[in-house]
Amino acid sequence: MKNNFIYSMPTKIVYGIDSINDINQYINGRKTLLVTSNGFIKRGLIDKVKLLTNDIVEVISDIKSHPEFSDLEIVYNKIKGIKFDLILAIGGGSVLDASKFFSVYNDEKDFNFVDSIIRGTIPKTGYNLIPILSIPTTSGTSSEITPWATIWDMNEKKKYSLHLPELFSETAIYDPTLTLSIPKDITIQTGLDTLSHALESIWNKNSNPITINYAINSSKIILEFLPKLANNLQNLELRDQIMRASMYAGLAFSNTQTAIAHALSYYMTTNKGIPHGIACSFTLPLLIDEVIGKYDFVDDALKEIFGELSSNKIRELFDELGISTSFKDYSMSDREINILKSSLVNSQRANNSLITDLCV
Repeated sequence: MKNNFIYSMPTKIVYGIDSINDINQYINGRKTLLVTSNGFIKRGLIDKVKLLTNDIVEVISDIKSHPEFSDLEIVYNKIKGIKFDLILAIGGGSVLDASKFFSVYNDEKDFNFVDSIIRGTIPKTGYNLIPILSIPTTSGTSSEITPWATIWDMNEKKKYSLHLPELFSETAIYDPTLTLSIPKDITIQTGLDTLSHALESIWNKNSNPITINYAINSSKIILEFLPKLANNLQNLELRDQIMRASMYAGLAFSNTQTAIAHALSYYMTTNKGIPHGIACSFTLPLLIDEVIGKYDFVDDALKEIFGELSSNKIRELFDELGISTSFKDYSMSDREINILKSSLVNSQRANNSLITDLCV
């Protein structure tokens, strides 16, 4: 852990039960593009938002899970003829990431310009950004307080990252009531994504005392409350705890990025169809076993989280949630595991990690 560091969080954070009711003051009279997914129309949330503000000029409601370039191109070309000053993103990580994509433009509002920035074929210059007001409806990705977005190309079987230093949301509104309708499987997946974000920001070359403190708080909350929430999905107090954990994890890894567990996950999501929250987390016990005893500050953090220097507590968590921590249970052959390990060599996320070897 570096003794000299910089920590930055430019996003205004608004947290509280029913805090969505205050969105009009944060829209502040600006013409607003609302980006969400079809499920929220069915739940009546979009109608509620329209009652809270008169500034919505267009609604984009067909954002799919794991946004791909081909889908985003259709929407991007649709909205470039619409005049708006703000993007209101309401949804899970896919909606928030897609909104970040839509916020980037050049003078011609050319989709290929944004596409090329993400793929790294042109420099990250000459772009403009439309401000984003983010309202997460899941507790896991923390995209609302990070400066990057995940975009997928399933034809290439590859994950891309849009990362611009100014891509933080202007404001993030956390309202735990919006997570009450999340089903059990997504609740578990996003909760484990949160845990991965937190722990990966600890065994990280970019960690600092601030990020580690947030990561410890987040991890302890997940360990205590995620199993309870999985068996009591309508409990608002538990939803509140898990949303706080997600926020704390975002405050941690927004300044460190993720590390080796996420680097491992991308192949498994694109090639094996394993949901991201599972793919990026089931290796955590293995990684804890690898890192214990190598760095004092990591040991101190893990001991504060688990009360001991072992992976026993996190293995118990996965058992309680019914999630396997074995590669074999995800149909990963020895050959695929070797391919996966080889892919870490040129991975930026893996390069963030203090763990450089993986014994499977």
